[in-house]
Amino acid sequence: MNVLLTNDDGIRSPGIHTLAQAFAAAGHRVFVCAPDRERSAASHSVTLAAALHAEPVDFPCAERAWASDGTPSDCASLGLFLARDAGVDLVVSGINRGMNMGGACVYSGTVNAAMEASMCGCQGLAVSLCTEANRGEDLNDYGPAARLALRVAERIGDHPLPLGALYSLNVPALPYDGIRGLVPARLAPVFLDPPDYAPAEDGGWRYRGFPRRFDDERYDTVLVDRGFATLTKLTWDWRMDADDGDINEIGL
Repeated sequence: MNVLLTNDDGIRSPGIHTLAQAFAAAGHRVFVCAPDRERSAASHSVTLAAALHAEPVDFPCAERAWASDGTPSDCASLGLFLARDAGVDLVVSGINRGMNMGGACVYSGTVNAAMEASMCGCQGLAVSLCTEANRGEDLNDYGPAARLALRVAERIGDHPLPLGALYSLNVPALPYDGIRGLVPARLAPVFLDPPDYAPAEDGGWRYRGFPRRFDDERYDTVLVDRGFATLTKLTWDWRMDADDGDINEIGL
C-alpha cells in the first residue's frame, strides 16, 4: 500500500515520525507532505490566493517527503499531487498530540486533512493520541497509536470506505496492552458553554472553553476515558435532512 502521511503538528512532530516507522516496517511505501510548522486548529482552511511551496526534506522511512507552508488540508491535497506518479492509496493524518473527539473535529487540522483526502477521492484516516498537548514529548508514547493506525489502515485497504467518508481514530495514552479494545463510537455532542476568556500577560485574552461531560457509553469521549480506543466514521457532507414543512412555512 502507498501511504501519504500528513498532520497539523508540523513535519518535525514525533507523532508523524512514529507513523512512518510503523508503516515502513510493515512493508508499505511511505510519502510525507506536512506543514513546515505547527498548524493546530487550522480546521479545513485552504490556500487559494497565494502559491503553495513544498521543500523536499530528508525524512527517515519515507521514500519522498516535503515540508509545505500550507495548511494541513493543503498538505493533503498537495501531497496527493506531488506523489501522483506513485499513486497514493491512503492518506493518514497524525498522530496528533491530543484528542480529536466530539466537537473538536470541527476545529481539528488533523481530522480535516483526512477529510480533504476523502474529498479528493482518496481514503482518509485521522489518528490522535488522547494526551494533554502540554505534556513533555518524552511522556507521550505514540507507539500504541501507530500500531492501531496500521491495523485500521490495512483493514481499509481490504474494505474501502465509501467515497467522501473517513475514519477518525482516538487512542488513550496507555501502554498497548493496557488499551481495553478498539470499538466503534459516536461523536459526543460537545457544545461549548458560553465563551470564556482569561486575561493574558500581553494584555489580550486567552480562550479557555471547557466542553461538557457526558455519560452515554456510545460516545467517543466516554469510551476513551474508560480505556478504549475509538473509531468513528465521518463525512464531509454536512447536510441535514430538512423538514420541508417547516421550510415551506417560512415563505417569502
